[in-house]
Amino acid sequence: MNAPCVEARREHELGVLHDALSNDSGLILVVGESGVGKTHLLRQVASHHSVPWFITQCLAGTSSLAALLEVLGVDPAEPDRRGAVLRGLAQLGPIVIAVEDLQWADPETLRLVRFVAARIPKGVHLVVTCRPEAIEAGFLTERLTEIRLGPLDADEVQAVAAHQLGGHQLSPTLAEELTRHSGGLPFAVLEFLRTIKPGTSVEHEVRRALVETAPPVALRASLGIRMREVPESCRHVVRAAAVLTTAAPEYLLGTVAGLTGPTLTAAIDHALTTGLLHERRPGLYDHRHTLARRAVLAMLPPDELRRLHRQAARALMGITPPPHARIAEHARRGGLLGTWLTHAELAADHSVASGNLMAGADQLTAMLEVTALPWTDRARLATKLGRTALADNARWGDVIVVLSEVLAESEVAGVTRGRLRLMLGLLLHDRAGDIRSGRRELCAAVPELDGDPGSIAWALSVLAVPTHGGEPIAQQRVWLRQARSLVQETVDGVTRYAVRTNEARFRLATGELDPAPGAEAAGARAWLGQRQTFANVNTDRYSRAVVAAAQVRVAFAAADWATLEERLTRARTAAAGLPLVLAELDLIDGRHRLARGNVAEGKGLLETVIARTSLGPWPLHAAAVAACPDAGFELCLDIVRRKGLWAVSGDLVIHVCTTLMRADRVEEATRLADEFAEAVGDVNAPAAAAAAALVDAVVRPSIPAFGQAAAQYAALGWRYYECLAREQLGHYLLSQGDAEHLTETSRKYDAMGARGDGERCRDALRAAGFAAPRKRGRRGYNNKLSPRELEVARLAAEGLTNREIAVQLNLSVSTIEDHITSTFRKLGVARRSSLGPLL
Repeated sequence: MNAPCVEARREHELGVLHDALSNDSGLILVVGESGVGKTHLLRQVASHHSVPWFITQCLAGTSSLAALLEVLGVDPAEPDRRGAVLRGLAQLGPIVIAVEDLQWADPETLRLVRFVAARIPKGVHLVVTCRPEAIEAGFLTERLTEIRLGPLDADEVQAVAAHQLGGHQLSPTLAEELTRHSGGLPFAVLEFLRTIKPGTSVEHEVRRALVETAPPVALRASLGIRMREVPESCRHVVRAAAVLTTAAPEYLLGTVAGLTGPTLTAAIDHALTTGLLHERRPGLYDHRHTLARRAVLAMLPPDELRRLHRQAARALMGITPPPHARIAEHARRGGLLGTWLTHAELAADHSVASGNLMAGADQLTAMLEVTALPWTDRARLATKLGRTALADNARWGDVIVVLSEVLAESEVAGVTRGRLRLMLGLLLHDRAGDIRSGRRELCAAVPELDGDPGSIAWALSVLAVPTHGGEPIAQQRVWLRQARSLVQETVDGVTRYAVRTNEARFRLATGELDPAPGAEAAGARAWLGQRQTFANVNTDRYSRAVVAAAQVRVAFAAADWATLEERLTRARTAAAGLPLVLAELDLIDGRHRLARGNVAEGKGLLETVIARTSLGPWPLHAAAVAACPDAGFELCLDIVRRKGLWAVSGDLVIHVCTTLMRADRVEEATRLADEFAEAVGDVNAPAAAAAAALVDAVVRPSIPAFGQAAAQYAALGWRYYECLAREQLGHYLLSQGDAEHLTETSRKYDAMGARGDGERCRDALRAAGFAAPRKRGRRGYNNKLSPRELEVARLAAEGLTNREIAVQLNLSVSTIEDHITSTFRKLGVARRSSLGPLL
């Protein structure tokens, strides 16, 4: 074991050993369990010691005496052999005699070592290594130095791992897991770390290896020898503890081992004395570490291992309440198929009910791999698996495949098939973003669900949400009324919540006030411009992703762009595997890129969103059409009309009216503006009201009209939209020969980072014969920070918020935001944490 990283953890023990060897003579006991580093400690000192060393190792079943006698020149037939040994040692001194693994010494060698230990000649040091249980009172002497080597703690294991893995620092949690796995034994830690492949994702590879890596051969060999040295009853309890995998009380070990009474107690005591078992907590016994347990299991013949698992399953069934997951695992490994399936399903139900959805999904997936199960059982299990995927399972793609396969196994219509189809339709529709396939499955499920009003209500409520599908709003209102009526007949809380959520989505899509909490409502309110907080929403993965997207959307509208790219990155991570949420993030990213002047990338993202949302969500589709250059709007506008989605389609109406006015289609634009104003006049949608004001200004231009629209966006805190409204006013004034307002708007765009929009204004000014203003920010300082920018950057690097900086410097928050944006651009960074080293 050549590991300087371990040596650094043994500085104290090395010092004690060096001090003991500096005496004239003496006995040194180095005590520690197998793999703790006793041999390495001795060899490290011997390699740098001025006195010669003789090292012999005791092996079970062999005599270690012959080698020592040969070195000392003692004839094995010498009558006074012990005296001859002492005389030989005195003649050889100074010398260090090291006897390793004394616990394996044969009786004759052991007697000689005891004799010498009590009479060590001057100039001779006797170093003995052994395990803790092998220490004998016969070694007590005034010149005894005892060095105990304990296992490494989690911090020390973390340091050793960092040295072995090229400086990669394991997380504290993973370091603790590795410590438990290895027992903190340096040998086991180093052997484990050598299995980690270089150039891989270290954290992932370590986690994989913790599950898959077999115990080192040396550890298995050592345990094999120790197991042969103990009584058979002791071997039985050691094996029982290995099979049970967690610390167990005496009676449970006895039930699995087939032992009772004094025999059981004596067997456990012997296992504890020899270090084969460890008392984890009072009355609970286990192996010292995972590798020891695996080593014992590796020595068991397959048939014996299966028998012990069957014993463990039966023993655990006697516990109240039954640990279903453990019973299922032992039954599976023991070949008890029926018992496994029964308890695995109960374990899955318990896991889901307690919020451990991943564990429940794993149990259900494993059961569904048994194709010999009756189809009704497979369908029931697959339906449960679908529910876990809807709740919080990142593997919904795999679940869709499983549900599709099980559905294809039977063509007999009925409630069981309908429930399975419902789950498949929900996953396709709401998670995979495959609106067409999802709605097809939901429509097909409804007639099969006769007799299950709650499930019918769930399916109809999803179909009723007007932001998806091509059905007219009148049909969707009918579905919603039916769902509200049917859901009263179910007591299933999940179903009732789902229907309530979809009703809220309906009302929010049409701009009706709805107090419903949750992620869906939070996302919809971001489209409507309703004031809100993002607290108190569901904490499942899907809800977190929806809320993250809503927050990014609000930040974009507010021109809070200093950290927008960083927020987008975090939100994409949260939304990984959720195509519709990712599409919303692509919409925001595409618009942001267009605003900054990156037309090709922005347009590419928006075109992708348009294609991905061809059947909804329509607000997303409409916003992408409105923002994407050259996108046709007629079909999208027709859908908005048929579904009454005016409250969430303000961007589209602004775009269409502006386009029509530029094409001198004034009458069409005016009709659309009036239609839009009437549709959103009584709804709770501040963003739509601001959009209606801007649309009215576009078709009936006047300075007060544009000012009113800009003011309404400002009241929402939507600074970017306010600037868009002011740009429209600037174009109107430019047509009358006044270039000042559009010039100022171009500067505002530049200040917030919308350089592409600023350039659009300057193009209009040049086309009208006016000199376009130079961009601010670079003049005078080029790529260097101005004194004010430097001052703001230093405060930001210290962790102050924009508002705190504004108070300290007596500036507005918007001015601070402009300075931060300019600083990020000049320094080429995207987050505040990167500022410090550059200042």
